[in-house]
Amino acid sequence: MTFVKNCKNIVALLFFSFLFITVPILAPAAVADESKGATASAAPDFDLQDLTGTHVTLSQFKGQKPVLLEFWATWCHFCMAARPEVNKLRKDTPPADLEILAINVGSGDSLEKLKRFEQTDPAPYPVLYDPGSKVTSSYKVEGIPHFVLLDKDGAVKYQGNRLPSDLMGLLK
Repeated sequence: MTFVKNCKNIVALLFFSFLFITVPILAPAAVADESKGATASAAPDFDLQDLTGTHVTLSQFKGQKPVLLEFWATWCHFCMAARPEVNKLRKDTPPADLEILAINVGSGDSLEKLKRFEQTDPAPYPVLYDPGSKVTSSYKVEGIPHFVLLDKDGAVKYQGNRLPSDLMGLLK
């Protein structure tokens, strides 16, 4: 009897382990594919501080240039894997053509931890801290990394867990 019970427990454990591993891997691709045709709804404005204490608002860029928001955390392995791609985007696309704002979701990170992280691996774009994850919630971010591409008028052109392959093409 205990052998059968142990087998059932092992099968259940394997099933949930499989789900735990595959869902985070497959879900971002599904979300990214569905999001490519996102409607052009207006993005919520926000006021966050960068690591020097300077206030940054989304509205300060409205009418000037497109904005890419990257929601991330220091403890997120997928976020760290996406970082070189975002850094390359910054290198290849001048700030006059696209503003990139990295928004740390706040959950699991402190401002001090974020500052230490950025000292060892600085991003070539502003890093903002979202204490309490209010901005993260207003953008309905469910998994990270999460990218939101806005046109120069603040309309959402893309949302997904991966950078779109033709990011600048989505803005035309």
